[in-house]
Amino acid sequence: MKSTFILPSDTFYNSVSDFYEKMIDFEKNLELRKGAYQRIFSEKGISADIGCGIGLDSIALALNGHDVTAFDISPKMIEEVKKNSIKYKVDIEAQTHSFASLPKSYNGKFNNVVSVGNTIAHLDNGHLKKAIKKIYNLLLPGGKVFLHILNYGLLKKENRRINNIASRDGKVIIRFYDFRKNDLDFNILSFQQNSPKDFQLVTTKHFPHTKNEIKFYLETADFGKIKFMKNFAGDKFNSGSSKDMFIEAVKKL
Repeated sequence: MKSTFILPSDTFYNSVSDFYEKMIDFEKNLELRKGAYQRIFSEKGISADIGCGIGLDSIALALNGHDVTAFDISPKMIEEVKKNSIKYKVDIEAQTHSFASLPKSYNGKFNNVVSVGNTIAHLDNGHLKKAIKKIYNLLLPGGKVFLHILNYGLLKKENRRINNIASRDGKVIIRFYDFRKNDLDFNILSFQQNSPKDFQLVTTKHFPHTKNEIKFYLETADFGKIKFMKNFAGDKFNSGSSKDMFIEAVKKL
């Protein structure tokens, strides 16, 4: 058994990188994203994936013909991106960076920026505001950003602590929340089915950003054509019933 405490994002994801692919059902979600990104990014371009994890969105974009640069705060996740890019026979530049550490040399280089998989939930309000401004700087005029975060208002209202339970290849992986006053503890509990007492539990912070907060930060950064959706298909977001919040916005010309 390994004890746990609140971990920074890089340490948290380093510790789950070896089984992350089992947790997210990679193959199924890759097909979903490939189809969605054909619609969302109808023209092939130069794309950045920030908070790329093990490369799910990066690979989907690359398979659609985009020139992709992937960034993640976790060095071990970046190692997995490189392995997966070889597996799926795509060329992806992968680097260890957070929103805050991205060099200014990348400014004005991208047609598109994606940050999907609840990445922005790891940022408090001040850092989210700076991250959205950073995305604005990365984009070319007319470039598009596509973001995703869970609808924490609904989760807290329904007291939905368990996010997901996966059981694959003899390993059980449970994602769940502890609700706090102003934030949440995000936990991943994992163990082998034949030895549940030998478990690993890791925890990090999530911040429950609302539609209004995100819209304000996007408008402050001078984004336009802002849309909020409940899924990759583009259906309208409803704060009272949608589990996920997807956001599109365009850098003004």
